[in-house]
Amino acid sequence: MRAALAIVITCLICFGSLKKRSLSKSGALAAAFVGLSTASNDNLMFTVVLLAFFVSSSFWTKYQAQHKAKIDPTYAKASERDWKQVLCNGGVGSFISLVYQYHFDGRRPEELSVEERKFMTLLIWGYIGFYACCAADTWASELGTLSSNWPILITSMKPVPPGTNGGVSKLGLLSSFAGGATVGLAADFALWAQYFAGYRTGAMPKIPYNLVGSLLGTLGSLIDSLLGATVQASYLVDKKAVSDLSEEELRKLKDVKVISGINILDNNMVNVAASVSTTVIAILIQKALF
Repeated sequence: MRAALAIVITCLICFGSLKKRSLSKSGALAAAFVGLSTASNDNLMFTVVLLAFFVSSSFWTKYQAQHKAKIDPTYAKASERDWKQVLCNGGVGSFISLVYQYHFDGRRPEELSVEERKFMTLLIWGYIGFYACCAADTWASELGTLSSNWPILITSMKPVPPGTNGGVSKLGLLSSFAGGATVGLAADFALWAQYFAGYRTGAMPKIPYNLVGSLLGTLGSLIDSLLGATVQASYLVDKKAVSDLSEEELRKLKDVKVISGINILDNNMVNVAASVSTTVIAILIQKALF
C-alpha cells in the first residue's frame, strides 16, 4: 500500500511538473528518484515537507514570470529545472530519508531506546534543515527579485543590480524566513498528526520545528548569498546582472564588467554547498541541545 502511494504521489509530481514546464524531462526523472525515496518513508513528515517545498517553490517560481523575465534574461530557462537542479534541491534529503528508513522503518518512537530516539531526532533536524535552506533560498530568489529597491551585496553592503549573486533585500530576507517557516510548519503538522501518542507519553520531544525551520532557512539563505558573492562570479551585461558564463561566452561578449565574486562555483554548486552546510549546522545544534 505504501509503495503504491509513493508511486502515485511521484507520478502526480513528475507529470504535473512536465505539463506546467516546471521540470525538464531529465528533471522529471531525477524528481522520480527523489519522490520514491521520500514518499516510501513511513514517517509522513518526510513526504509532507517535500510536498510543501515543491508546491510552494513551484508556485513562487512561476509567480509574475513575465516581470521576472524582463529583469533576468535567463529566467525562462532557469524556471524549468533540470536533473542537476532537482538533485541539488533534493538529493541530500533523499539520502536522509533512506537512512531513516533503514533504521526506523515500521518502528514507533515508544519502541526505541533513548539513544535511538536521539538519532531519529537528529535525522529529522537534518532533513528539516536541508529543505528549510532550499525553500528559503528559492523563496528569496523568486520574491526578492520583485523588490522595488535594488538589493545590497552581502559582502560590501553596496547596491547591486537585481539578479546579482549575493544580493540581499528586506523582501528577500523576509521571504527566506517565511520559506523556512513553511517547511517547519509542514513538519510540525505531520509529526503531531502521526505521532500524537508519542508526544503525549514523552517519546517524541516537543520541538517547535516552525521556529527551527525559519531560523535555519534564513541562515542557509545567508550562507548561499555569502558564497554567491565570493566564489560565484556575477557580470554586468547590457545593464543586467548575469552569472554562470563560460570563458567562451565571456570572450564573445563586449563591455562585460565583473560585479562581484570569482568564477569558481556555478549556481548548482553554491546551492549544494549552502544546503549541505545548513544540514550539518542543524545536526550540530541538535547534538548540542539533546
